[in-house]
Order: sequence, then C-alpha cells, then structure tokens
Amino acid sequence: MTDPEICEAQLVSFCIKDLEEKTRREEISRELHGARWRMMVSPGYKTGSAFGFLNHPAFPDNVFFHVKVLGEWAKDDSVKPWTVLEVEVTQDFNAKKKQWGFAVERAQKISTPSELEMSLNQLRCFCSSPESEDAIERKRLTTACLALDSACQAKIDEAIALGRHDKALLGKFYAIGKRSGPSYREAKGFIEAFEEISERRPDLASKARFNAEKGATAAARGSEAAQRKRQGQPISSIRAPKSARQDANKPLPVLGRTELPQESLQELHPHDLRALSQQPDWQLLIDETGSSFGPEANHLADTDRALGRFVGLLLPKQGARLAPLPPGWHAVDQSIGEIDRVVQAILDVPVGVLGITVQQLPEAPGERWAFGVIRLLDLVLRLMPVDGATRLEVLIEQRGADFKGGTQWPAVAEQARLRLAEAYPERARLIELKIRTITKQDSPYNGYVDALAFISSRASEHSRACLKASGLAGTCLLDGDAEILGRALEWMHRSRSLDGRDWTALLSHPDAGQPSSLVNTLLERLGHAAQDDPALWRRYLEHVTGHFDSRSLDLPVLGQQVIWLDRWKSVDQALPSTLRLLWLTAQLGRSNHLGQTEQPWIEEMRALADQLVDEDARLVCRAELNLAVTATNSYDFAQAKRALQRWNPSATTFNGLHGLMQNPIGASMQASGGVSSPKATAGLRYWGQVRSSIGQHIAFLNDPAGAIPYFDEALESFQRLSDQEAARREIGQTQTYRAIALMDDPAQDALSVCAAVESVTGPMPAALKTLAASVATADKYAHHLALRWLVHRPDPSMAQQYLAQRAAWDQAEGHPWPLIQLYRGLLLYPEDAEAARELAIAGALLAFTEESGPVVRLIGACCRTIAAGWGEPWEAAEPVLNDLTEELPLAKERIRLLRSALTQPTDPLDLLRAVLPFNFR
Repeated sequence: MTDPEICEAQLVSFCIKDLEEKTRREEISRELHGARWRMMVSPGYKTGSAFGFLNHPAFPDNVFFHVKVLGEWAKDDSVKPWTVLEVEVTQDFNAKKKQWGFAVERAQKISTPSELEMSLNQLRCFCSSPESEDAIERKRLTTACLALDSACQAKIDEAIALGRHDKALLGKFYAIGKRSGPSYREAKGFIEAFEEISERRPDLASKARFNAEKGATAAARGSEAAQRKRQGQPISSIRAPKSARQDANKPLPVLGRTELPQESLQELHPHDLRALSQQPDWQLLIDETGSSFGPEANHLADTDRALGRFVGLLLPKQGARLAPLPPGWHAVDQSIGEIDRVVQAILDVPVGVLGITVQQLPEAPGERWAFGVIRLLDLVLRLMPVDGATRLEVLIEQRGADFKGGTQWPAVAEQARLRLAEAYPERARLIELKIRTITKQDSPYNGYVDALAFISSRASEHSRACLKASGLAGTCLLDGDAEILGRALEWMHRSRSLDGRDWTALLSHPDAGQPSSLVNTLLERLGHAAQDDPALWRRYLEHVTGHFDSRSLDLPVLGQQVIWLDRWKSVDQALPSTLRLLWLTAQLGRSNHLGQTEQPWIEEMRALADQLVDEDARLVCRAELNLAVTATNSYDFAQAKRALQRWNPSATTFNGLHGLMQNPIGASMQASGGVSSPKATAGLRYWGQVRSSIGQHIAFLNDPAGAIPYFDEALESFQRLSDQEAARREIGQTQTYRAIALMDDPAQDALSVCAAVESVTGPMPAALKTLAASVATADKYAHHLALRWLVHRPDPSMAQQYLAQRAAWDQAEGHPWPLIQLYRGLLLYPEDAEAARELAIAGALLAFTEESGPVVRLIGACCRTIAAGWGEPWEAAEPVLNDLTEELPLAKERIRLLRSALTQPTDPLDLLRAVLPFNFR
C-alpha cells in the first residue's frame, strides 16, 4: 500500500482507543500490514533524544519512534524536527504503562531541514500558538533566523504570515464541532478545513480533530443545559456544601501599632484552606487552564476560555477519600453529569481549593505561567493549617518546555520557604516543602483539579452554574490582585493595621463583598479592631476625607470606604453630613444597579442635598443623579427629569407632579436651592452626566429627536475631561444612548444610524463577528446595541453576518442579556421558529431571578409574552404580571398590553415599543 493522499486522511483514522478492543485491533493490524506512510518528525522533538513522535493526519494520537529502529543514518544526530520519513507502522503495547499505541517498525529518511529551515519553522509554529503575541519571544526567533542568513527577512515575514494563517485555520475547528455536533466529521466545512490543515501543517492535524471534538462535546453540554432549563431543572446538580467554622488561630507576636483581634469563629467555605484541619502530610495538585499567560491576557474578559488560570487542590496525603479517576480524565471531554459528579466528590470531602488568574499577577514581558504557580504556592503556604511538623508535596502538571523536569523546582521551593520565613518564621520552621512535575497520567487525582480549573473558566452556561452552586467563586477561587492579599495577610498576622492605601485596595477588591471570602474576613477583622479603637477608625476617616478633597476623586471607591466606616463606627461616633450623603448615594446606587424602586432614604437625601449644595455641589449633583435613576426605574420619567431641575434652571416646570426634588410652584431656582452657574458648579463630568440624563428622560417620554441635543452637549463636556479613561467610559455610554435615540427617530436615515452604532461597536460587519461570540462584561452593552440596531433597522446582509456566528453564541447573566437573547430570537425567527422561541424563553429565565428588580422582570415578561405568541403558552403569567403591576403602578397600562397580547398576539416589535421605552428595550 502506498502512502495515502492527505485528502483521504479524514476517511482513514487509527486511534489508540480503538486498540483496546481485540477484534478492532486485529482489523487495524491487517490494514497496517505492508503499508508505508510519509510522516514528519514532531516539532517538539529534541535533536539527540532517543525517542520521539511522528505526525500524520491518519494518526490523531501520533506515532512513537525509537532512534535505534530508524537505521544507521539516525545515529549521527541527523534526526531533527520536521525531518520527513517513510515508515511502516505497527501496534505496540507498553507493559509499564499498560497501554496500547502505534510505533514505527521500519523507516527510511526522505528529507532533513536545514538550520535556517528549522528556525523558520520554529517561528511559524510560534506564530500559530496561543502565545504568539509575546513580542520578546518572536524577536528572539526572528533574530535567530537573521543570524543564519541576514538576507532572509522576506522568508521571516512569510513564516509569520503562514503561522498566523495556521492559527486562524486551527481556530475554526472548535466552532465547526460546536455547530455540527457529533456528526462534525461528515460536515463539508470540517472536511475542507481538515484537508487544508493536513496539507499545510500535518503536526496540527491531531490538534484540529481534538478541537472539533471539544466543540462537539461543548455543543452536547449546551444542548443538555438548555433542555434542563426548559424543563425547569437546575443546569447543575451540584449541592452547595455546608459552611464550616474556623477556630481562632494561635496569636502571633504583636509588633506595634493597633493590636488586631485574631480570627474568631468565622463562617468559611468548607474548602477554604483556613477551614481545614491540621494534617502531617499534604499533597498540592496545581493545574492551569486557558492558553493566554502573557501580557495579552490583561485584555481578556474574565469569562474568556483563553484566560490563564491557576487552581490548586490541597489533599491530605493519607485519607483523601477521593476515588481515583481514569488515567487522562479531562473535563472538556465529559458530559454535564460527569463533571457534576467529579466536582461534587470534591465538595463532599475535606480538601482545600485555591485559585487565581494570570490577571492578578505583576505585569512582565513574556509568559507569566511560572509567576502564577509561584504566587499560588505562596498563598497556600500562608493559609494552610500548620500546627506542628507538616510536609507539603506539590505536584505541577508539566507544561511545554518551560520549567520542565526537576532541575529548577528545588530552587523555586527554597525561594518560597525563604519568603515564608521572612514573613512567618515560626510557620516556616514547621514546613517541609518539595515540588515535582507530573503528566496528566501520573496522578489518579489530577482529573479533580482539572475539573475545578474547567468550571473556574466560566466559559459556558453549565460551568457558570456549577461554579455558582459550589460557592467556590470569591471564597476559594479568587479574583483581584493576589499581591495585596499576601501583603495584607502578613501585616495583619503580625497584628498590625493596614495603611489607608492597602485598606482601600482591599475595599476595591472584587471579592470584598463576598461573605466568607479571604478579603471579606480580613476587612471584618480590621473592622472589629477599628470599632474597639476610635483612634484607628478616625485614621481611616481622615484618609477618606483626604480622598474626598483630592482632585482624583473616585466616587465608587469612596462609597465603599464610607459604607465600611459607617458599619464599623462605635456608638458615640457619627459620619459628617457630607459622608452621610455619600453613604446614602452609594446605597441608592447599588439599588439602582439592580433596577429596584422602593428606597427608604430618599427624604433624607433630599434634605441633605438642600443643606449641602453650597458646601459640596458635586456630591449633591451625584446624589440627585441617582435619585433621577430611581424615578426612571419607577417608570416616572417626567419626575426623573424634575429631580435634576436644580442643575437645569431653564427647564419647564412640570406642574401637578410630585417630584422627588420638587420646588414649590412659583418659587425661583435660587430660593429653592438651585445654582446660578450649574455647569461650573457641578464640574464638566457631572454636568455632562446631567445633560445625558436629561436626554434620556426626554427619550423615555417618546421624543428621541429632542434628546439628541442633550446627548451632544454631554459628549462635548466629556471630550474635555483630563482623565482619559473616565472620558472614554462616559463617552461610550452616552454614544450608546445617542445611537438608540437616532435609531428610534424615523426622520434619521440608515447611514446616520449605522455611523452612530459603529461609534460604539466599531466597524461593521467585523464588530458583529466579535460581539456574537463574546460574553465579556465590557462588550454586553455594545452587543445589545448592535442587535437592537439589526432588529429595529433591518439590514438583511448584516443580519446574516451575525446569524453566521450562531455556533459561537453563548450567554451570561444579568442585564441586558435577556434582551440579547430575545433579539437573537427575533433575527432567527423567519428561518428557525423553534430555536427563536427557545431564545425568547431563555431571555425570560435570565430576567426572572431573585436579584432582578421589577424593570428587568418586566423585560422578562415581554420575552415570555413574545414566546407565547410564537406558540409556547405562559401558564404562570398572571401572578408575575400582578406582582409587576403592584411594584410598578405607573406602568399599569403597559402591563395591561402584555395581558392583551397573551390572548391576542401582536407584532413583537410593536409590543416592545409600547411596553419598554428607549433603552429599556
């Protein structure tokens, strides 16, 4: 048999798993007998090694070779990566590993690459890898090529271009598998792409199959998750563990300043390392997930599956009570049920979990994989229970060439012990630390940490549901800056209070509000100390006052500071009036974020605003902006505008309305607390926010054309801000409002509306491809805007561009995801009514959560009513609509339209326009 053509590779496939069954093994033996295959030595082969692997599309698991089998020519180190051989292949049983495989029986050399060809191939391979944005490594490889031939720049450029094309081609296979499901091998797109990648890069053929298989498995998990939701079942069957209590730690020496209380009995997650019982022998398994560990990772969303993550599983070396998993168990290959089973097994036994992301590490050139492993180890050494001699063995899954083998890790272990000894000398004297690397097959427990890494990625609806049910996010799997945690631990374990900057950094940490998280418990300890020590509390108050008076005012952070001070003040202490108004503003801001309407603080805010307008106009402006949002969330749009009348003295009075900040009819603005020069008094940023808010209120009152001048005035103010990041955020948000208003104005032509949308999303249709696959928080409002545009201003060619990305669609939680799902359904309805109905139902389910305020639930009611019009009856409609009528009395007539549409279906867009004005839809 001669070498099969590459194009037949998809028809011929010899897999190791097929060798496990005797009958199939005999069939494969007959097929291989006498056949000769032209194969390439793997790019990962090191010249001089005794063995390696060959790549061929027909062998997804690669083919093993030993140099001695290749013949005399191979003894002079002439076997190099990318060497082409003609070989005969046989089955081989590895008695040591008890595993079948494929191995070379005889071989003949066809060609060997030159040194320059090898260097160019290395550059091409690098440019097709996930680390291809590492400019330092790319420069090193380029320099190596130029050292061999100073005139080869054109070949270098070609290698880079080829590598980038390889990367793009390889990236298609996951989407092909996800779109086509288990039958992806028969899909035309797969056959064509596989033929191309086999021709271009036979070493990537197995990776291509693997990616397609991952996509197909992900599609199966997605289908199962959707089916569970459809049937009213939880997506994940994970049972949250009961909280554990942590005994007080032994006191450490007091080294000065305010003595802090030691951790008392705290409600901790049972898999928090601080909640574990002392063991003499521990084993720490460390795994990573994702592919991006370089500087480019800083720009990825926390839900991006490429984001580098590090997860540690701390097991008692004796009595872990976890059943061994099959060798090579990998979460991406498993069903929802199997992943749930493995994660539940972890939650049911006393083991520790700790995880961080690459975004929590210091920025540095090149990859930061080793940084992440070291930082995770440092945290484990500080948090694990130590009450006597303790041995810790760390097993790190081997990853590429970096830190491979055992030569560097002993030095890493000693450096970790040195850092621990400098901070905790007594603890360091008790710990014996060893580190070694393993493969996926070397530990029967490696699959458990792999499952944790998989759900920590939040890359699918199931992984997010599983993570949420487990309670691990924020408590054990940490976000935010890991360095500040280590520094805070060291200071507080020495019974020293934190300075104002570190205290602020903890308050700003994303896990600060998570009960029982590491950050939360540190802030609790500090709070108890401040409550018992008025001087310490006043020190933080002075830090806040300095922040309040500074030019770099950050009101969200300031709000966190004031909330903490209010909580931990002693009975005889009180916040100054300005900080009290700030506290009320922060509380109202939280409620507004959830779309909640009934708040008990409005009257107090109103009185404080009148009292403080001359003392701190910016703070009063911020408070009244939040009051306007509260009115908007009550469907009281005219009153929302009136709440800002102090800052809009030329506005017409809305007689007969009970405004939140209403002036007595006939009273002048000055007499009632108005300001004579609101723009100068509020400052550019708040003046811009006021003008933007007024524009929104006008648009809510169905006058989109009248809103545009206010948005333009706001943008002019924001463009003059000196803080470029703040300007970018404010401009992006206001441009979104402006685009929606233009979209709703029938007098505006299609080109003007498209230009306004592109000012937010970026150029079309490229933006549609990016947004369609994104679940990033930073993209969700642009995503909603783009879909709103496609639905309200139909452009069939653009709609098809978005629909073509259907295989990559995913969803996240929170607003505006219910609308994103609904608009997807509206686009899809003409060609797939059943799928459209499911999307509308999915949007409703996203809106009907405990965290959602009435406005978001009203959006969900619109989604569900539309689904009913598409053939899915809504039997539970009446209690939902009754609750909404009670919570939103000013939206009573709009809710009546939903009731009517349930019996007399109407056009979905007409219904949305009538019930959800402006950006509510």
